[in-house]
Amino acid sequence: METVAAALSQTVDHAAERGVVLCMETHDDWCDPSHAAAVLSRVDHPAVAANWDIMHPVRTGAATMTSAFRTLWPYIGHVHVHDGKTQDAKLVLVPIGSGDIDHRDGLSLLRDAEYGGFISGEWIDWEPWEVHLPREQDTLKRFEG
Repeated sequence: METVAAALSQTVDHAAERGVVLCMETHDDWCDPSHAAAVLSRVDHPAVAANWDIMHPVRTGAATMTSAFRTLWPYIGHVHVHDGKTQDAKLVLVPIGSGDIDHRDGLSLLRDAEYGGFISGEWIDWEPWEVHLPREQDTLKRFEG
């Protein structure tokens, strides 16, 4: 955590001068929101934020949707949405609403907190975007209430 915080701290002025916000994603070794929040609190600069990937903290058991949100809320600058489920000990991407992640809950938390930033989908090595993007957008719009 100290190494990442130090590295980010060295780049914040450069990023800020260019109007860039560096986002640390809750993914891979950083699925535990408390770890990401610890780094972000050490950096404590508006040019560094969290990219809350709502799937990975829940999927890995590092946090519930609500606890992840509460931990990251002061730092959230971007949100990733996508859904998946475990098959044969491997994560398989599936359409939003058909996997293990409760997107309604995540979107509700963001709406109630009056989040005004971006929410983007993240689909790597999956279907062509022409297939999944319209379907995922429609589902998210329905979930927004």
